[in-house]
Amino acid sequence: MLGRLERNSFATAPEVVAALDGLAADLPVRRRTPVHSLDRNGNGYVLQTPDGDLHTSTVVLATGNQNVPKVPALAGRVAEHVQQWHAADFRSAAQLPAGTVLVVGSAQSGSQIAEDLITAGRQVYLATSRVGRFPWRYRGRDTVEWLVETGFFDQRPQDLEDPAMTRAAQPLVASGGRSLSLQLLARSGVKLLGRIVSVEGNTVTFDGSAAANIAYGDQFASRVCTMIDIFIHQTGADALPPGSDEGGGPVDLEARTVLDLDAAGVASIIWCTGFTGDFSWVHLPVLDGAGQPKHHGGTTTEPGLWFMGLPWLTRRSSGLLLGFPSDAEKIAGAVAAHLTKS
Repeated sequence: MLGRLERNSFATAPEVVAALDGLAADLPVRRRTPVHSLDRNGNGYVLQTPDGDLHTSTVVLATGNQNVPKVPALAGRVAEHVQQWHAADFRSAAQLPAGTVLVVGSAQSGSQIAEDLITAGRQVYLATSRVGRFPWRYRGRDTVEWLVETGFFDQRPQDLEDPAMTRAAQPLVASGGRSLSLQLLARSGVKLLGRIVSVEGNTVTFDGSAAANIAYGDQFASRVCTMIDIFIHQTGADALPPGSDEGGGPVDLEARTVLDLDAAGVASIIWCTGFTGDFSWVHLPVLDGAGQPKHHGGTTTEPGLWFMGLPWLTRRSSGLLLGFPSDAEKIAGAVAAHLTKS
């Protein structure tokens, strides 16, 4: 149903929710039914719910691993009078106390929240991090559309030179189909800082990496555009000439590595430090030492049990709406084969 949106449009949250509701309309979906535990039951499984136990021979764990906010231990050292929030709880500037805001983390949530706050008239400090970016439009088309055609989103974990890239944040873009970068934020008035290294009450210390983090984003954007240029050259695809990168260019940075929260008028901190998944209810040997899924392309060592909806499950697009249909088709085929064999 998401495919019905017009080309070059940007799906809003209500449109995505409506599309998913439409997909579920004719399916036996149980709403508001939490699963308290998953255990083995003979050759099958039993799931404990408030509405009674469910017995089944196959289970697909599609809860994802982005449902528990991650807050660093440093948050516990912040002065008590400074209000603290996680991106999961942020809705608008109106919910925050008057004053300057320190946003920690410059991936999707942090950069978009910083943009929302500066637009609302707040003073904002942004503790930056290493996050790639790319222009929303390039050579006459959405960059994502180009990347789909180049095979960028089909990269598998084993194709990567550095396996750690599977833990990297998604490249930065804005909501509503716009480019976004640290430079654009700086030009709008956001004050860029490096990564936080220590907190003691009102004093927060940073590592001075803001310039390096800007450079990292620029380098990622350059690689993406070069990849598209090569694809256009090799395939003869119709394209406009390259234009200027509105998200690039130099900006003035404060040479600040220490921030006195009181002196800067910082009344609140928003931790945009990511999420993890809670799988403590899964009582089966399919989790690693950190309590996270162990699988190979979604397949586990437990017959009849699969994971779904995880970043890099089979390829780069697995954790995105763009990629889940092909993963779902693969897992559904495995479920059908298992049921036929049983």
